[in-house]
Amino acid sequence: MNVNSPSDAELIVQKIPCDIGIHRNPRKGTLNGAEKILEDYEFSRNTLVDEVFTDEFSLENTHRRIEDNTNNLLNCFKPLISLGGDHSVSYPVIMALKRRNPGMKLVWLDAHLDLKEKIGNHVSHDVVIRELLLRNGFSEDEIYFIGITEVDHDEEEFLEDRDLNIFMSNELEEFKREFDSSEQPVYLSIDIDALKKEVAPGTGYPDGKLKTKQVQEIIKNINPQYADIVEVAPSLDKKQKTVKASRKILSTLEKQIKPSKNNDLKEIKE
Repeated sequence: MNVNSPSDAELIVQKIPCDIGIHRNPRKGTLNGAEKILEDYEFSRNTLVDEVFTDEFSLENTHRRIEDNTNNLLNCFKPLISLGGDHSVSYPVIMALKRRNPGMKLVWLDAHLDLKEKIGNHVSHDVVIRELLLRNGFSEDEIYFIGITEVDHDEEEFLEDRDLNIFMSNELEEFKREFDSSEQPVYLSIDIDALKKEVAPGTGYPDGKLKTKQVQEIIKNINPQYADIVEVAPSLDKKQKTVKASRKILSTLEKQIKPSKNNDLKEIKE
């Protein structure tokens, strides 16, 4: 059920329409991803749906607006799910959360590592994790990659002197055995391209090998406090399989996501 007041909400969903974080791929279409996912979607919990008004000409301004909006929503102390948009929108959301909650872990469910080197000051969809590691306070043991199928050459070079937690698409059971979410809050970022192409063709780089049920199992295993679903491009999928898969994942997320802990945020709130 949709509600209009944060005080009445059990969950907050943040819509982030954006596609300007994609600059190496002509297969765009994520601008309307969140809108399509939520079209006729019925929440099982009282949910406040909020939207960031992005700047279609400036990724930097867009990221500032997303970070400011996320900070405002965190003051409501409710579980938060963000819907993109390309994967660059995760960057300011995660930055806001990490500053408020330094112990937070990040699980990156994606067919790609997104460790590429940025061009200029452009924090695009494929450089997010590199930037989080180099500039924003994440240690290597706080980030877990799941569902990986593709690693680029420049990413291999970046990994040479680092020991990151990387689980390929056929290593989900190993991840479940090793990951412990009992102590620190967890952010789960879900790039829809982690799914098989026949399940989710509507995305920029359909390189994934996972089934929808596998993603749902990961959500249940993690029970995150915060999450996002990104890279859904409805215009690239005439049959709207990708949107349907995203709704199934959202349904699992909203049921499994744990309440945020007020004290965790208050202790470091400026």
